[in-house]
Amino acid sequence: MKSKRLIIGFAVVIALVMVGTASSAMAAPKCDRQCLVDLMQKYLGAMVKHDPKSLPFADKVKFTESTDKTIEILAVGKGLWETASGGPTEFQIFAADPEAQTVACLVVMKEKDKDMMLGARIKLENGKITEAEHLIVRGGGGMGMNFSQPSLQKARPGFAEDIPKAEQMKREDLAKIGLSYYDALTGEDGTLAPFAKECERHENGMTTAGGAPPAAKAGPGGVMPTGGFGGVPRDCEGQLSAGVFSYITEIKPRLVVADVQKGLAVGFSMFRHDGTRRPPKPGAKAASTQTYGQFNLAAMHIFKIRNGKLYEIEAPGASLSYATKSNWEADEKVYPKPK
Repeated sequence: MKSKRLIIGFAVVIALVMVGTASSAMAAPKCDRQCLVDLMQKYLGAMVKHDPKSLPFADKVKFTESTDKTIEILAVGKGLWETASGGPTEFQIFAADPEAQTVACLVVMKEKDKDMMLGARIKLENGKITEAEHLIVRGGGGMGMNFSQPSLQKARPGFAEDIPKAEQMKREDLAKIGLSYYDALTGEDGTLAPFAKECERHENGMTTAGGAPPAAKAGPGGVMPTGGFGGVPRDCEGQLSAGVFSYITEIKPRLVVADVQKGLAVGFSMFRHDGTRRPPKPGAKAASTQTYGQFNLAAMHIFKIRNGKLYEIEAPGASLSYATKSNWEADEKVYPKPK
């Protein structure tokens, strides 16, 4: 009789363990791509309502946000959670990475009833948000942003188009191509990245490579002073090879999202400019000798990749104090690559 009770007891214990294990597994299923996009849309809506409690935040969350001068680590509920006042508008790009359980967006919305651009990312672990970051671009500095221009009214359609199943790339290859952009940028060699001939880059809404020439160029010390170089090729590859970006001392990027379905790679990065320029390559003539002072630039790049080529690039950036850190240093790579 005693043995029978022991057997029943063990059976109950095992059953409870199995139920507990099953419950844990059911409680935190992995988010697929649509689930991640839906969550990011809910995240944006919750910010406008100043309601972080409506989202599945973990007990411990790393949350950073850019200010006009630096990048701060904040408590959830602070920063844009207090100041967002509307949106997003029709300008919306979403990139989701189910394998990494992370999703990013680039949207135009309102803060204290003024237009601004937000690049945001959230990461999940066991169904809970454990990381969040905001890059806010308000259009200050030497280059103001015209939020009424068509390029900031609606995102280019290519970013939302699915890549045909047979042509979809592995996420590792998307990430590798995204990172090659920073190599080409600091190497003054456009051939280091696989640019399509039709590649077009927008920076803070302004077309700075490919497409029609920009209406005006930024002044010294401005944000992303890349427009209007006389005599310099306008195509993505040729512009980088011309050495116009030799004023960039260093870039520390993090390739954070690889969206296989849409063919998107998303990088957040910190650009450092120490006020000097790298000398031109042997036998090459410097495209520009102008420097832009000492400053850092927090940026986000969204790359549309088809058939292994870079087509559309959308890049918001905010000028910050020199030597500002991203507060995500453990995940950063360094370009130019250390020799």
